[in-house]
Amino acid sequence: MLASPRSIVQKIRSHAISSNRDNSKFDVLVIGGGHNGLVCAAYLARAGLTVKVLERRAVVGGAAVTEEFYPGFRNSVASYTVSLLNPKVIADLDLHRHGLKIVERPAMNFLPLPDGGYLLAAEGRTTSEIAKFSAADAERYDDYCAQLTVVADTLRDLVLKAPPNVVQGSGWRGLRELVRAAALGNDLRRLDAEAQRLLLDLFTKSAGDFLSDWFEAEPLKALLGFDSIVGNYASPFDPGTAYVLLHHSFGEVNGKRGAWGHAIGGMGAITQAMAKAATAHGVEIETDADVAEVMIEQDKVVGVTLRDGRIVRGKAVAANVNLKLLYTKLMPDEALPPAFLQRMRNFKCASGSFRMNLALSELPSFTALPGKAAQPHHAPASSSARASPIWIALIAMP
Repeated sequence: MLASPRSIVQKIRSHAISSNRDNSKFDVLVIGGGHNGLVCAAYLARAGLTVKVLERRAVVGGAAVTEEFYPGFRNSVASYTVSLLNPKVIADLDLHRHGLKIVERPAMNFLPLPDGGYLLAAEGRTTSEIAKFSAADAERYDDYCAQLTVVADTLRDLVLKAPPNVVQGSGWRGLRELVRAAALGNDLRRLDAEAQRLLLDLFTKSAGDFLSDWFEAEPLKALLGFDSIVGNYASPFDPGTAYVLLHHSFGEVNGKRGAWGHAIGGMGAITQAMAKAATAHGVEIETDADVAEVMIEQDKVVGVTLRDGRIVRGKAVAANVNLKLLYTKLMPDEALPPAFLQRMRNFKCASGSFRMNLALSELPSFTALPGKAAQPHHAPASSSARASPIWIALIAMP
């Protein structure tokens, strides 16, 4: 179940006092040194807890890493662009001081078409590009963006609030969670009726149906629909995929809402800055530390066992790993309720896309926009933090 960082700190401190604070233990162990694990560790250390991060690989960062994939060529080899990194996290951890620099992408997406046409989404240019295919769609596009922004702004306010837990019983804990759920409902009620209907559509409709309600031009729907399946194991015509469209209005770059950007030095620059911030607050980070099992004694988590046989003890364990991996591979079956364990075994967490990193001798020349000199549509390819537009053509539909 989820809890706020403050409540986690209070519980761990209470446990430390009652147990006379066993100095051989860490207050918190974090399994996995991805960006979420590093942020979690840094915040807990800022609160005065002793924290150790255990990362399986030789480098921290998880999917947000920059690596040399070919001699002389470095790139973000997994995640490739940034917008959803909350500005509060950047400020609280002072990531700019630790080397983070993000620049806005000059072009968002580029869609070359088989007939030699193209659609390029870029600030100040998208509407005129859409008009090449449909004047009606060009007129509706600004309204579409504005309505998504209204919903995104409301949800953005919720991301820093601890969500309500589902608890058994009707005691004080249940009452507290009921109050928290009511507060969440009040936040959503601030939306007017039209925005509430839009929110319902986004959570229930497919991206294909949602976009068809707004637009008629297939190239435009293809360009926007692509955003609904990035990292999502689904067809754009699966119910619920419309929600993913919100992600592209949800974030911000350098104070500009809805923008996406590149980290100078690739996505690894983000997690390296996070690691520096965490260690500056006293976090101990160990790489090549593969966790084999979460240790449980007397129905309490007490630490982890590593693949090399070492035991690392902690009063609490935070897991920055896939839920299915955590509950079906790292925890003993007998420690979990059978129904919950079965749900985890049935949990789907695959991807329907893949990407390639290409070491090119020059920028690509497209039939739709020929030329090897740098142009706006090359912007995604020319940054070390973004995949080539060719990647778009390699999306594998399930």
